[in-house]
Amino acid sequence: MAIKNTLRTGAVKVREEVYKKQIDTRLVCGFEDAGKTSYIQDCIMNDRFYKRGSTLILCFERGESAYDEAFLAERNAAVEYYCGGDIGSFCKNSIKEHQPDRIYVEMNASVPDLREQLPGCMRVSFVITIIDWATFQIHYVTSLQAMRQMVSQSDQVTFRGCPSGRMLEPYSQAFRVMNPKASYLRQDPMGYHEKAFGLFLPFSLENDEIVISEKNYLPFWLDSFDHPEHYDGKTLHFSDPMEIRRDDGGLWSFGRVVMTCCMADLQFMSVGLRSESGSDDIDEGWAVIDALAEIVTDSYGQNKIGLITKAVHHVQAPETPIMDSRRR
Repeated sequence: MAIKNTLRTGAVKVREEVYKKQIDTRLVCGFEDAGKTSYIQDCIMNDRFYKRGSTLILCFERGESAYDEAFLAERNAAVEYYCGGDIGSFCKNSIKEHQPDRIYVEMNASVPDLREQLPGCMRVSFVITIIDWATFQIHYVTSLQAMRQMVSQSDQVTFRGCPSGRMLEPYSQAFRVMNPKASYLRQDPMGYHEKAFGLFLPFSLENDEIVISEKNYLPFWLDSFDHPEHYDGKTLHFSDPMEIRRDDGGLWSFGRVVMTCCMADLQFMSVGLRSESGSDDIDEGWAVIDALAEIVTDSYGQNKIGLITKAVHHVQAPETPIMDSRRR
């Protein structure tokens, strides 16, 4: 009896250790039947996974495709299906039973706060959203808020089954506004992957002076986010009214409020603003400005564009102060 109690106590200690370490966790998002199951099984086929420890799949949504559990067993992997109840307890109990080295989570788009309910021992290292081209337009019209929720938290967004890159071009701006940091890929019906979006600039970067209107402000802002070096040392003429704001720390910024999918999702997409002379020529409100662009480093050590004012003309606010990124 003493030996059995000792073994039982040892097993409990091992299981408690699972909670003390951070388990690498990857979230796979998408609407029902987007291809999440196939994506996860394809990942597990990679030799480096099953030869380097065990994998646990936590499935919160069952679509048309099912996991081949015999195949998973051969690859040192297992799946647990959520059938209701407390999500945190389900995850913890599954981790205790399988003690995995890594976890894949097949998310459920109808549970928007699912990620927040995962236990702290699950360290999210990568988030991918898979969008099936066959149902994309329907979801874009009827479920844009849910789509934005997934895309905004993703490291990668893959458009699965899209026959041509040109078919994605009208959506480039809207998705890059949802999440400018994500990488966007197009997977054609044969499985070939390529970059999904190219950004068309309605002005020439060859010129030392660039006129930026309301119509081309978003392409400018998105390009400056990725390539601040494109604008370093150039004079920028903002021909339409933009909004100037001052934060609690006294720093100025200049830009427009953009609606990403609905009025509940508004973002002030701006660049930093300063006066070289130090004179009080900046004030909150609406203005058209001429400015010299420079590269500055933010608090995270990332390069971005800043503006040095050359001329500031305060004007009335436009009739439509909110820009809609969905306009194509």
